[in-house]
Amino acid sequence: MTRHAIPLALALVVGACAATTQSHPPGPPPAPLELRQAQSRTFETPEARLVLKAALNVLQDQGFVIRQADAELGLVTAVTEWRSGQPNQGLRILKWVAALPTYGASLLLPTGRTEFSAIEAIVNVTPEAARTRVRVSLVAKVTDRKGNVQRVSPVDDPLPYQRLLAGLDKAVFLEKEGL
Repeated sequence: MTRHAIPLALALVVGACAATTQSHPPGPPPAPLELRQAQSRTFETPEARLVLKAALNVLQDQGFVIRQADAELGLVTAVTEWRSGQPNQGLRILKWVAALPTYGASLLLPTGRTEFSAIEAIVNVTPEAARTRVRVSLVAKVTDRKGNVQRVSPVDDPLPYQRLLAGLDKAVFLEKEGL
C-alpha cells in the first residue's frame, strides 16, 4: 500500500502546483471621465467618412476582423480572437503514467482548460461642425472551448486606446494625403 501512496502523493503535489496561479489584485479602475478621455480623439476635419475609413484600416492593420460597419451611424464593430489557455501537456502525460500505480486516481487531477480570448472594439465616429470626434471602446471576453462565456470586462487600461488612437492619427493623415 505504501508503494502506491508515494506516486499518488507525487501526482497530487504536481497537480496542485500546476493548478494554482499567482494573481495580483487589480488596481482601482480609472474614473469614467478619465477613461472617456483616453478613449476619445478629435480630428480637425469635417469629413467623418474619411475618419471612418481610416478607423477601418487601423483595426484591420492591428489584427481585428470587421464584423459590422455602418457609415450612416458612424459605427464600426470589430473583434480579434486567440487561444489564451490550454491544458498542461506535461501534467496530462504524468497523469497517465501515474494512473496504474494510483488505480486511476491521478486521472481525476485537473490539467487546465482550453480558453479563447477576444477583444471587441466599437468605434463611434461623430461629425461636429468642422471637426470629427472618435471614441473607441474595448471589451475583453474569455470563452471556453464550447463557446460559453467565462468572463467579460471592459478594458480600462489606457495603453491599448493610446495605441489604437495613435494608429488612427497616422491613418487619418494618410487618408487626407491620398496615400
